[in-house]
Amino acid sequence: MSNQFGALLKNKLEEIQKKNPRFSFRSLAKKVGISPGCLNELMHGKRPLSEFYANKIVLGLELGAEERNEVYSLISTRSRKFAAQKTLAEKELELIASWEHFAILNLIRMKTFKPEPEWIAERLALPLEKVQQSLELLLDLGFIKRKGNSIARSVASLATTTDIPSEALVQAHVSDMHKAIEVLKRTPIDRRDYSAITMAINPHKMEEAKNLIKKFRRKFSMLVEEGDMTEVYNLNIQFFPLTVTESEKPL
Repeated sequence: MSNQFGALLKNKLEEIQKKNPRFSFRSLAKKVGISPGCLNELMHGKRPLSEFYANKIVLGLELGAEERNEVYSLISTRSRKFAAQKTLAEKELELIASWEHFAILNLIRMKTFKPEPEWIAERLALPLEKVQQSLELLLDLGFIKRKGNSIARSVASLATTTDIPSEALVQAHVSDMHKAIEVLKRTPIDRRDYSAITMAINPHKMEEAKNLIKKFRRKFSMLVEEGDMTEVYNLNIQFFPLTVTESEKPL
């Protein structure tokens, strides 16, 4: 695995150097956002390739689909166990279409987390009963597990199905937007950012636009999740039509 990954990075470095002879290994490290020492360890198998570093390399080098798949296939078994991702099925989505469940899952990632329903309720401004119901749901679904008096996530990240007109997904987005309105009204501007832009677009660019948004979300999360995580935030991105097509016009 390490030799394959090292060879892949070496090939990419040589490919870039053909166009820019002054491009060095240190330049490569800067481009992918990994320290030279750490990148050197990854190349020589002294550090296991994790999903975190794989994402940085894929995004930093703007790899195509085939090369992306090759990088992700080289993630070490040890890291896969830690960074396993669970894709929510339709049945599960019906039960988890509300923001507080994901908020609790991310509270658990904080070093200051306390496995006490009262503490969780205070941090998320939720009724204690709702927190207890959410914890039971997450336990039943296998997203969290109890470790003595503590609670741990069973998976490192969660993903939903994409481009499926699931009623549960629609409800989840509605829940997030209601929460965004609530936060907008009560949270100081230095703790939030709301912005919007209206534009005329070429509909044939929709798939490309969605991929760009997906890439931005990954880069954004990698940035804000570095270092000490002490708060839980929600990033909402809506890109929707203001005009209606003939098929969408009310009868």
